[in-house]
This record gives sequence, structure tokens and C-alpha cells, in this order.
Amino acid sequence: MATSFLVDFAAPTRVLAALLLALVLMACNSPMLSDPVATVSLEVNRLTVPLGGPLEMSIRFVTVQTLEPLDEDYRVMVHFLDVNGEMMWAADHYPVTPTSQWQAGQTVAYTRRVHVPMYPYIGDATVAVGLYSTTTGVRLSLFGDDLGQRTYRGTVVSLKPQQESSWLMYEDGWYDDEFDPGSNKHWRWTKDSATLAFRNPYSEAVLFLEVDGRPDFFDTPQRVALRLGEETVKELVIESRSPQFYRIPLQTDQLGDADTVRLEIKVDQTFVPAEVPGGFPSDRRSLGVRVFYAFLEPS
Repeated sequence: MATSFLVDFAAPTRVLAALLLALVLMACNSPMLSDPVATVSLEVNRLTVPLGGPLEMSIRFVTVQTLEPLDEDYRVMVHFLDVNGEMMWAADHYPVTPTSQWQAGQTVAYTRRVHVPMYPYIGDATVAVGLYSTTTGVRLSLFGDDLGQRTYRGTVVSLKPQQESSWLMYEDGWYDDEFDPGSNKHWRWTKDSATLAFRNPYSEAVLFLEVDGRPDFFDTPQRVALRLGEETVKELVIESRSPQFYRIPLQTDQLGDADTVRLEIKVDQTFVPAEVPGGFPSDRRSLGVRVFYAFLEPS
């Protein structure tokens, strides 16, 4: 009589999965990870923000007096949740002081800016915060308003629609959009002069700009004049390669009476990448400054 043998080829995979699950559960239940390591809080600079607008978060960790050294650099989890508790987007990052360097009784506090994406949602959003391992996914226990699964309530912000005047048009003087997957940043280089156009809000407004340049290629800092017609409403001095964030008030009379407003960004010194040390020989563009973020918010 023939005998049949059934070989379970999936068995090793199931055993490995069970072993990994057991290791994660052991890690979660270990004294170091199950006991809270710090008290966490998160505040924002404003409780109402339009889609596309900037938001500053003040994040604070106060470690417990009995803290044992953490064995890795945990990442800060910042999730924006809708009214149903579903995550819309994340602003995860590493804290300014790596967690492997945290000491007992230490306060780690810093401010971080985010740009609210054009997400199809209007209403209240809960900003949740936590700490997690990028290798195992294990979250640390903290003191705070626990939303479950070691996620803690920071605050609630109200998301409102973007106004029509906030839509900016990149007219003359701009190069194509560029993207760095490492930093997840987009930017556009200007020529010596570039124009942003927008619908006149007929009210006071604030222009937010995040800009950097290459002043290291010149003997003096780069100077950037922001002009409405013949009036210079703001002059930026680019003294380092680090991106700088500007909040520029615009008065109603400065915006004029035309339905469309055109703001000129005038750069006094430009460079050609092919002609500077370490540049790209094939890049013959004349570059002024890099604009990472531009947003107009009417009053």
C-alpha cells in the first residue's frame, strides 16, 4: 500500500514569525520598556491652521529620575489623526538630543516646524506623539494622555480650507521643481529675478518663505529684495547655507488694487554650478536662491 507524505513547507516560516512575535512581546514587557521613561507634552503655536499653512510644534520630554540608559536612538512619532482616530499624515523625526544620550531627570525640549499638507480633510485633528524603535517597531511607555498602544495626546488643531489667495503661481524666473528623497524636501531655484503671483486678498496678509542660498561662493552675503511694484517690502540677507524661515507681513495698500498681485524676488548675486568648486560641469544654469516653501495667508 502506497504511503503519502505531506510536507508543510510553510512551517519554518510560521515558526520564525512566532519567534519574532515572542521577542517583540518580551521586549514590550521588559521592565525598561514597560515602565514610563519620560513625561511627554506637545503644544502648537496656533490652534487653527489652513491646509498648506505652517505650524510650529513645541515638544518636551522630561525623563524619569530612575531612567536607565536607553540602548538605541528612538524616533519621535507625531501623527495627525482625524475625528475617528485614523492617521492622516505623520511628522516623525529624531529629537534634538538622541535618546541614547538621555540622562535621568533631564528635560529635552525643542521646536519643530511642519507644513500642513493639502489633505482632503477639514475639522479637528488630534496631534498624537510617542517614541518608537525604527528596528523593532516597539514603542516606549511614557507619562501622558494615553490614546492606546503607547500613543499620547499632544493637542488638537482645527484644520480650515486654504483661501484662494494662498494659491501661488510660479511665473518667470524659476527653474523646475527638484526633490531629495533623503530629506524628503522639494525646492525651486530662482534666477537673478523670479516672480510669485497670487490673487489679491484685499486685506493684510503674511507671506511665509523658507529660503537658502550659496553665500560661500561670494565675498559678501547674498541679498534678496522682495518687491511689490517699485517698493521693496523686505530684504533678506543670506549669510549661511542653512535654510531660513521668514514671516513677512504685507499691508493692504502694498498689495495694490489689481486682482492679481506679482511679487518679485530679486537676488543680487548668482552663480553657475559648472564654474564653482565642487560644482557640476554640465550645469550651466545661473542660480540665485533656493525656495523650499512659499505660502500666503490672508488675515
